[in-house]
Amino acid sequence: MTKTEILKVIRAHCLDCCYDNANEVKLCACEKCALHPLRFGKDPTKRVLSPEEKARLAERFTAKGEKTEKQQDAVASAGQEGGNT
Repeated sequence: MTKTEILKVIRAHCLDCCYDNANEVKLCACEKCALHPLRFGKDPTKRVLSPEEKARLAERFTAKGEKTEKQQDAVASAGQEGGNT
C-alpha cells in the first residue's frame, strides 16, 4: 500500500467513526487516538514552504537553468570552432 492509500483508509475510518460527518472529524476531541493527527487524510509532517522560501527556490532553479544554457552555448560554439579548423 502506498502512503496515499494508507492516508485515505485512515480518513475513511475517521469519517466512519464520526458518522460520515467531515465537520465532526475536524472537531474530533479524541486526541488519545493514534490516528488523530492523520484524520484529515494528509501527512501532518509534510513541510509547507513560505512564499519567501518558494521565491528563493525559484531563483535557484532559474539560475541553474541559465547556467545550463550558457554551458550549452559554450559547447555549441566550441563545436563550431572545432569544425572550422
